[in-house]
Amino acid sequence: MIAHLEGRLEYKGHERIVIDVGGVGYDVRVPTHLYDLIPAEGERCKVFIHTYFREEDGTSLYGFTTWQDREFFKLLMTVSGIGPKVALGIMSSITASDLAEAIVVEDAKALTRVNGVGKKMAQRLILELKDKVAEMSIENRAKKPGADMTSEDATSALVALGYSRQAASAAVARARDASPGLSKVEELIKTSLRYL
Repeated sequence: MIAHLEGRLEYKGHERIVIDVGGVGYDVRVPTHLYDLIPAEGERCKVFIHTYFREEDGTSLYGFTTWQDREFFKLLMTVSGIGPKVALGIMSSITASDLAEAIVVEDAKALTRVNGVGKKMAQRLILELKDKVAEMSIENRAKKPGADMTSEDATSALVALGYSRQAASAAVARARDASPGLSKVEELIKTSLRYL
């Protein structure tokens, strides 16, 4: 299974990118918000991959800027009635952190504002994912002790500079992945700006 792809960005379009890795072009489906977060065509790009196989359609690749987004995408597909297309639509409409919060606090109204989610699906998301999402959030915090406040401060600073919270959060996550040793907010902001 492919965990991530890193190479030259050949094409960037609506919900789709093509990455050239060693002379092979990988067609990757991505959430629409990723368009603003990935570099320009011709530059190096890294996305975390979920591989999905269906007999009728063959193999499809789904890409995300952070490992956490990829894991949340996979979690969404465990809900009855949600396949990769619906999960991708949901991930295009709301950040994983906002979606997780709505599920944990059982905010069905917020969930129904998400593209493709009606009342019944909102109830299923809460019923089937509440405990799993809460557990995933605890695990993510445990894996990054002390990192959360620095990342949160850097994200807030970028939002204050005029970037959307979604773009700022994704840029900070990419900066963390690229330079895990960053401990100061100023350094993290500076590195994050490269991804905006």
